[in-house]
Amino acid sequence: MLKQMTLALTLVAAPLQAGEMMSAQELMQTIPGAILSGISNEDHTTRWVQTYGLGERSGTGEGTFGERIYTSAWTIRQDLWCESWSNRSECWRIERVNATTLQPYVGQQKLPNVWIIEEPAGG
Repeated sequence: MLKQMTLALTLVAAPLQAGEMMSAQELMQTIPGAILSGISNEDHTTRWVQTYGLGERSGTGEGTFGERIYTSAWTIRQDLWCESWSNRSECWRIERVNATTLQPYVGQQKLPNVWIIEEPAGG
């Protein structure tokens, strides 16, 4: 019994390893309240920066896409990070590459450009 409890505590307390997909809980601890940036996975050239507001399982964000200012809404659906803008919405599975790098996937497809945590949540 003690061995099972120790194993259970170890699994709960174990930090996310690089190369693992993030759970809903890990997404909540990482993205809301943070500032992220990257290069667009649509045109592969436009730089974006977004500040994510806090929320329980959904919230809002604001950012810049090139020179354009925008607002968005985010939500977590199961273990997917989802965002909606005025003209579309998208959901991603997120792989934690390291302390500051997140790799988005659409389905099983790894997108070419990563997301960078410029300022961590609570930072």
